Amino acid sequence: MTESKKNMTEVNIMLASLAEDIVNLMLREHQSIHLELEHVGKLISDASQSLTTSFDELNKIAAKQNTIISSTSLAKNEALTSRNSELNMQIKKNQLSVVTALQFDDIVQQLTKHAQSRTRHIQTMFTKLANNLEEIKKLEYKFDPALNSRISELKSDVSDLRKELDKENPVKQSSLSTGRTELF
Repeated sequence: MTESKKNMTEVNIMLASLAEDIVNLMLREHQSIHLELEHVGKLISDASQSLTTSFDELNKIAAKQNTIISSTSLAKNEALTSRNSELNMQIKKNQLSVVTALQFDDIVQQLTKHAQSRTRHIQTMFTKLANNLEEIKKLEYKFDPALNSRISELKSDVSDLRKELDKENPVKQSSLSTGRTELF
């Protein structure tokens, strides 16, 4: 085998190995991003359900209060005054639930920023790969001492990308239920 063909074979083997590493990393990352987006969907669904329930409950309480207020004077009836106080407490409880559900924006923002950071790193990696492949094409795939250095640099970049992509998701909860959620 001639030296040129041997060098070309070595370059092709190194490039194939690098491409395989990148493809495997991208496939794994795609799955991870998909799961994070499902997580966002579940959080939004949970918030919507909580808001709907709370608003429905507030409407029922308000309707009961209107009935009480229109049927008699509260000052003259101690039982009605007590019942009105209970309904006011229920309204406040539901208002707190609505406010908690509305705070899901912070959770969604954290998830989104995490996913965006990961996709930004992927974009950077593909840009570096494209630039280096363009340089290799200019050399017409012939062996060049700088080529080994470029391929080693790309392998290092893939390793750095892997570390970035392995960073933990900042959001752990999958529900906005009180007691299981730390919003801030």
